[in-house]
Amino acid sequence: MMFSEILLVINLCVIAFFYGQYKKKVANLEEKVASLEEEKKMVAEEKKKEEVASLEEEKKKVAEEKKKEEVASLADASSSEAEVASSSEAEVASSSEAEKKDVNTWYTIEDGLSRYKGEWKNGLPNGKGIKYFYKTDSYIEGNFVDSFAHGYGKQTFEQTQTWEKTVPYYEGEFNRNNYDGKGEYHFGDGDYYKGMWKNNKYHGQGATYSLRSNRTWVGEYENDVKVEGNWVKGEI
Repeated sequence: MMFSEILLVINLCVIAFFYGQYKKKVANLEEKVASLEEEKKMVAEEKKKEEVASLEEEKKKVAEEKKKEEVASLADASSSEAEVASSSEAEVASSSEAEKKDVNTWYTIEDGLSRYKGEWKNGLPNGKGIKYFYKTDSYIEGNFVDSFAHGYGKQTFEQTQTWEKTVPYYEGEFNRNNYDGKGEYHFGDGDYYKGMWKNNKYHGQGATYSLRSNRTWVGEYENDVKVEGNWVKGEI
């Protein structure tokens, strides 16, 4: 073999060696690029999951706030309707000609804003009875003092929302038609709050159950705001 041929073989071997190294580097780079793309895809998916979870949590908060506003609005409406009794019903109470009421008969009261049947005293609902509020389309059954729900009772509302599968109701303590003391409110979608109330708001120790997430928030409330507590799985 001539020297030129030997030199050619050596050159070819060198070229083959470096080409092999080049192919390895290219393969390594392609593998790194694929790994980075996969990692980028995973990060994007995690980010999407976090965004969805955040949106769901925000949606849930908005729904809870809307529910609480509806509860407060309905309870306040019932309370304001009963306030009318301080004028029109007071006149009946002071009149010596006030008729004796039958406990089993419905009577329209408070200038036509509500009706009542039950026990009476001094021309006003006093004792056990049922009061219907036309504006909120709800009934309060329990104890009354001078036309106001006072003490233990239950207020039942008509189903007015498409998402309501059951009848919404409050059961517990009243103070002049307001939710005040220990009680529970059951929403029409299966969610509920059980605990302490003050002026129609969550106030004190309580628990809020979410049927959709099957979780219960247990802790301290102040004017409908969660102050301190934590979530637990399921109902308590």
